[in-house]
Parts: sequence; structure tokens; C-alpha cells
Amino acid sequence: MVTVMICDDDVALIEGVSYFLKKFKTINVIEKVNSGEACIQLIEAGVIPDILVLDIRMPNGISGYSVAKYIMQKKYPIKIIVLSMLDDLNAIKAMMRLGVKGYIFKAENLNDYEFIIQSVYQGNEYYSKILNFSLAQIEEIKKTPIAWLENMHPQEWEVILSIANDKAQKEVSNELNISTSLVSKRLKSLFTKTGTNTSIGLIKFFKSVGLIK
Repeated sequence: MVTVMICDDDVALIEGVSYFLKKFKTINVIEKVNSGEACIQLIEAGVIPDILVLDIRMPNGISGYSVAKYIMQKKYPIKIIVLSMLDDLNAIKAMMRLGVKGYIFKAENLNDYEFIIQSVYQGNEYYSKILNFSLAQIEEIKKTPIAWLENMHPQEWEVILSIANDKAQKEVSNELNISTSLVSKRLKSLFTKTGTNTSIGLIKFFKSVGLIK
């Protein structure tokens, strides 16, 4: 029997998916959590499912990216299937880079879930047919570094959050207790990593990948 944990901030969705999966004798939903923090705490406490059904955009500061990265770095034998509303290719590629084995959208047919879970459990990968990825594309995505995901300076995240709260560079400087020239340097680095060239573009980018509201 395949053991499954569901992690999503939408309680109604968790209950709906869990209820649906109960009809399959080959699947056992052992835990349901509504934050990345709770998910990591359970794993650290020894709850190790075969499959983790994981959302990306969640509260408490711990996103699906962070959960996937934690599992990858700790080398837990957990296979991740992303279940998300996010259809931005940057988000999808980032999760694939973090080792997830599947990516499906919340609007897709529930009747496919058993097949997808079993397929991933058996060692395959499953990406929504909507994505239409070839095997070559999948392998290329996995091996291509993603700067905004893997090489972010902690201060860059602070700058993003401040800019997203409508703070001017001078205000960001005062808030973070750093020079305006350093704020400018961090912004230029962020532009390079995200392929944007304005603060508005930067905010839009991080909203599209689910890291800011």
C-alpha cells in the first residue's frame, strides 16, 4: 500500500482529495497538513510517506520550494507530486530542479490521481499533459541551474519583500539598515537572476512563482 501525506493551505482541498483517495485500497493517506512548517515537523518526527502531495504557495514563510529543497538535501525517500494552481513555467521548472517526480494542476481530473500516485511510487515521473514536456526537455530542465532559486542572498529576499510593500529604495535602505548603493546592488543582482529590469517586473515575477502575494 502506498502511504501519502497531503500538504496544502487549502483545508477544503485537502479534505476533498483525502476523501477521494480513500476509495482506493492501494492508497493510505497517513497525514494531512496545511503548512510547509507542519510538513517538515512531521517528517523530522519520523513520519515518512512514500508520496508527498505538495502545494507551492503556502503560509508561515515555508513554501513548497522550501519543503522540496529540505527533502532533497536530507535525502529522505519521499517522492513529491506537486498539486498546484501555479502554471508559470519558472515555478514548474524550479520544482523539477528540486527533485519532484510529478506536477499536476488542481483543475485536473481527480480520477487520474490513483494512476499518477501509483506511477510515481513505482519509479516513474508524471507531468501534466498540459505541459507537453518531452523526455529531453525534462532532463534539460533538471540539469539547468536556476539562479533565483539556488543562489539568492538572504538580503535579496528582504529587499524583495520591502519593494513588494511599496517601499522606495531609500525606505528599504532605512528599514534594512544598509546603504542605498547596496540596495541598488541587490536589485541589479535580482534583475539578472530573474530576467527582469524593473521593480514592478521583479514583483510580478515573484508573484507568478508563488513566493509573494
